[in-house]
Amino acid sequence: MLLAAYASISAAVTPAAAGHQAGEETAVLAAMDRYLHAISNRDVQAMAAMQTPDGMTYVAVAQKGTDMRIVARPNSYWVDPARAGRPAFRERYWSPTVLVRGSIAMVWAPYELWEDGKTSHCGVDVFSLARIDGAWRVSNAMWTVEPEACEELRPADPGTLRPAE
Repeated sequence: MLLAAYASISAAVTPAAAGHQAGEETAVLAAMDRYLHAISNRDVQAMAAMQTPDGMTYVAVAQKGTDMRIVARPNSYWVDPARAGRPAFRERYWSPTVLVRGSIAMVWAPYELWEDGKTSHCGVDVFSLARIDGAWRVSNAMWTVEPEACEELRPADPGTLRPAE
């Protein structure tokens, strides 16, 4: 019964019903690309300018044989000046699902993180954005850390990786 109710609700929430704004997708993805460049370069000043200070992040870390362990941190943790200057890494995503309604947006996408040129892990990023003073800013984020899921998650076409170099 619950499954049937969920299926009917899910079917009703099409991009058009959710207020899908195709014209804004490009702007949202451009903001995501800039944010991922800042993350990859550990540019905490750029990250701080592109996020809301009162947002939260939730990291779901894969655990063998159990549910994922959830770690929560405020956005301010990631832009602490003490984090600047640490070794850079590279994070790229592909196949994003973007939903936009008015001044809120969500991006869901698989990603891969490299450290020292080698894969550290893969997972799924989920970023919530808010358009504030005309600019898309990351308000909240969640991601999974799944070292064993890279083969499953990687795109068939590496040319779809974002952001571009």
